[in-house]
Amino acid sequence: MQDSQERLRIRDVFREEWLSIFRDRRFMAILLITPIVYTILFGFLYSHQRITEMPVTVYDGDNSQLSRQIIQAFDSTDSFAVTRQATNQEDAVRQVETGEAKVGIVIPDNFTTRLKHGENPPVLTLIDGSNMMYSNSASRIANQVISSVSAGVSVNSMKQKGMNADQAASTLTTIPFRSRVLFNPVYDYKLFMPLGVISAALQQCLLLGIALSCTRDKEAGTWGRFGAWKNTPWRLAIAKLAPYYAAGAFNVLTVFSISALCFDIPFRGQVLPLILVSLAFNFALCGLGFLFSLFSKTRVDATQTLMLIAVPSFMLSGYTWPLEAMPGFLRGLAEILPLTYYLDAVRSITLKGLDITYIFKDMIALGVIGCVSLLVSFAIYPLFFKQHQTAGQHADVPAQEGFTLKG
Repeated sequence: MQDSQERLRIRDVFREEWLSIFRDRRFMAILLITPIVYTILFGFLYSHQRITEMPVTVYDGDNSQLSRQIIQAFDSTDSFAVTRQATNQEDAVRQVETGEAKVGIVIPDNFTTRLKHGENPPVLTLIDGSNMMYSNSASRIANQVISSVSAGVSVNSMKQKGMNADQAASTLTTIPFRSRVLFNPVYDYKLFMPLGVISAALQQCLLLGIALSCTRDKEAGTWGRFGAWKNTPWRLAIAKLAPYYAAGAFNVLTVFSISALCFDIPFRGQVLPLILVSLAFNFALCGLGFLFSLFSKTRVDATQTLMLIAVPSFMLSGYTWPLEAMPGFLRGLAEILPLTYYLDAVRSITLKGLDITYIFKDMIALGVIGCVSLLVSFAIYPLFFKQHQTAGQHADVPAQEGFTLKG
């Protein structure tokens, strides 16, 4: 025993470990290349540094030169883009609530006349607080814009009363404005982050379960039995995916119930839309998981692949950084990820209380992702089966992978 310990030297184990890293190309890529890729990816993700061109709806109850000046001040900043007009204050609120605009500007009736009579009527800014990335930026910049315009108005009104520029500046009183943040008025991170993290965890668990299910058969040498379904791979998809689809639905009901009942995360919408969009989300994940499983030979391969997908899919989902602020190529990548659409729908249901008509587009997108993934899987499955069958024949063990399930 002592002789063996003396022969075991640190440098030998050190050298052995380095050799094992460089022999396993996949592991070497994860260890040495993935951090570089993530750094480049996230560097590009936040390259715009701030959110720009937030869509704004405006209700102009005054329709005067001053009100048009306020609207122009908002539109001239690169943070806002006036894209819609509201018929009244309620319409402006509705457009912000439904996501048609991220910011609403309400200029009160007879705004200019009331200013001339010495009143200080506030300009109301409505901000979508369901995404704190928008609300934090919009609240600060709207404050700056309104304060700047109101300061100029106060100086001009004092000059008209006979004051010179210095006197006007020294007695400056700015026009107050009110900022109303919808859905999350106190900027509570409990209303924002948990929903995103929970949804990402649901995605990762379901993808991993599906991928491990298929690779388990490959390791056990039982993959060859599916040769009978070589030309009808949909049979394998149904047999393999149905249990995980049901498990995914159970997980959704469980985690959102716990979130609402135990941690007071608000649920302002209806249960049915959440169930329907979650079923569409699970369908998309089943398609992607089945596709990933074809490329993975072992459970370790599947776990490594899905680990690499987990972090970028959440960062690119538009939850921690808006899609509108991403470079074009990253936004295109984000728009093919199921989590992007699911988080948008979950936020609309739980925080905004919107009905199914406002999340229908998300359900369609998830359905398309699932269908495309399954169709691609069905098309390439016979090719993978031929490769596995050939490998099994070379090993002189029909329809086996050359792997054995240990333990």
